Amino acid sequence: MATTPPVVSAPEHFVAAGVDKCPTCEQSISHEKYQEIHGRIAAQQREEALRAERRLNERLSVQRAELQSQARDEAKRARAAADAAVAAAGKLSAEREAKARAEAEAAVAAATRASAEREAKARAEAKQAAEAAAAKTIAEAQQARELARRQLNEATSSQAQTLQKQREALEAATVEAVNAEKAKAFNERQKFEGKLETLQRQLQQKSAEELGEGAEVNLFEALKMEFPEDRVRRVTRGTAGADIVHEIVVRGRVCGQIVYDSKNRAAWRNDYVTKLRKDQLSAKADHAILCTLAFPTGAHQIYAQDGVIVVNPARAIVLAQILRKQILQTDSLRLSNEERSTKTSQMYEYINSDGFGQLWSEIDVKTDELLELDVKEQKAHAATWSKRGSLLKTVQKAHGTLTAEIEHIIGADKMPEPS
Repeated sequence: MATTPPVVSAPEHFVAAGVDKCPTCEQSISHEKYQEIHGRIAAQQREEALRAERRLNERLSVQRAELQSQARDEAKRARAAADAAVAAAGKLSAEREAKARAEAEAAVAAATRASAEREAKARAEAKQAAEAAAAKTIAEAQQARELARRQLNEATSSQAQTLQKQREALEAATVEAVNAEKAKAFNERQKFEGKLETLQRQLQQKSAEELGEGAEVNLFEALKMEFPEDRVRRVTRGTAGADIVHEIVVRGRVCGQIVYDSKNRAAWRNDYVTKLRKDQLSAKADHAILCTLAFPTGAHQIYAQDGVIVVNPARAIVLAQILRKQILQTDSLRLSNEERSTKTSQMYEYINSDGFGQLWSEIDVKTDELLELDVKEQKAHAATWSKRGSLLKTVQKAHGTLTAEIEHIIGADKMPEPS
């Protein structure tokens, strides 16, 4: 005869498990491990319920087979009784099966509820512990912040006093240094003025020939630097001819020539032009340029006289560039000597015209303004760099003092050196 299957229930130690204790061995474990063990226990309970159900079904099958066997044995004697017994046995088997299934489902539900309750309890306790730890950390951080604020206030007050003392000392040192520099500058200025007077006396004692030769050297070097592809040579002093001969060269061929004279005299003399004109004709040069600071009355910077262009030495290179370009153009056009002479005369007339004078004056003025602007810009840069350097030194000094004060406050200057 079939027996009633046992009711599956949860293990006793599962119900009594704590938050941080293993449900089976009572050892301390992490919350994640605790959750994992709870899951495994719930899964085992479900598996046990299923195994109980399968055992019940097996016993029912055995009982059903026994009843069927008995029914077949008794069929010969009383089919009706056997049929009734089989019917009764089947009914009883169905009732037992339903009851066993209901009991198994109840056990699973009870185990699931117990697991959920324990999980909720563990989560609540973990949340309370985390909140308590966070509150403790916040309180400690607030205390540390308050302590740092007090230390900062004390350091700021001490630093302000130290900086005030340093500022007063620096101002006194600055005044002393400025006075020393002023005295030094006055002495140097006195020495410089004495040297300047000596140089001026030496300059007044120099002859006109020596001064002219110096200007000639400067012009010679400037021409060689400006026109490296041309041939620029000086005429040996004492030899007839102009001071400098400038041959314009294109692809190895000389296509024109310019001669130069340099005069460093205080007064104008017409024989400067006469002499250079003769040198030009003798050398068969295209143009002759006389560099001088002294001009005839009514002329300045540049003008043409008797086939010679008189120009301020500062404008000689610009004029040479213009004349060189004109020589190259007339050479490329293959003009005759007569046509070249005509073009040259027209150009010299234009040089003496008011329009050329106005343009040249404008160029001269703007050039001076550019030079003056460069000088101002250089001075401004120098002043900015000097001020920036002074401010940087002040900032570095203040930063060093501040660091030293803070280290003194926290005691870093008394810490032993690392071994």
